[in-house]
Amino acid sequence: MLKNVFYSTLWNKCPKCHQSKVFISGPYQLKKFDKMNESCACCGLKYEKEPGFFQGAMYVSYALMAGWFIITWGVDRYFINAEIGSYLTFFITSIILFMPLTFRISRLLWLNFFIKYDKNYSKLKQNFKTL
Repeated sequence: MLKNVFYSTLWNKCPKCHQSKVFISGPYQLKKFDKMNESCACCGLKYEKEPGFFQGAMYVSYALMAGWFIITWGVDRYFINAEIGSYLTFFITSIILFMPLTFRISRLLWLNFFIKYDKNYSKLKQNFKTL
């Protein structure tokens, strides 16, 4: 189950069928990094279940950034011992650089939290359409 979540999140795939992409472009095409398809081209799954559905992804984003802070602080504290100004400069710069990626990962994780992978779903949907 966890490998399905990682696959969908890391490769930008539909959480239900793992066939089509959720986001339209790459994370660092800054004019379109936040543009999502409305539904899956393969299985027809609608990504935004209701208005404001992705507001919960902000909590996931917060958790990712808190984890990043803990990791970088631990590495700095126990291995590097940089000055506080240098550490904060690095940390803030890294948050800004990772923001498009964090945005996408948090939305994909949020989707995967509510929608589970079903390897037969797209086949069933296609068979149903042909009837």
